[in-house]
Amino acid sequence: MLTARRVENGSDSKWYATVIEPAGPRRAGYCAKDCTGHDSSEEALAHYLQYQLDREADLWLERQVPAECEMCGDPTRLRARLGKGTKLFILCDNHQSTSSLQTLFRRRLAAQPAV
Repeated sequence: MLTARRVENGSDSKWYATVIEPAGPRRAGYCAKDCTGHDSSEEALAHYLQYQLDREADLWLERQVPAECEMCGDPTRLRARLGKGTKLFILCDNHQSTSSLQTLFRRRLAAQPAV
């Protein structure tokens, strides 16, 4: 599960994008390396989203079974992936874009149970 966590470092407190795993939490995306931290959880999650859009976005993945576009409800066979091993997004031809991925990514984060 992806979340943002606050890390206390002396008198300083910063937020980082973090993946919760059985072995414990670890920093993820751009926050995993050379990141000085963020002032809010929203900034940390936006930093992770940018990492995924830059490095892990796959658009135009075609599947056999049609489903409704998550943006408009139109039937489509197209899918998109944002991150390795993640649940596919269902996006029609008109919504196959990084801006649609950003919108749906934020919706899924908002729907996650609080950690």
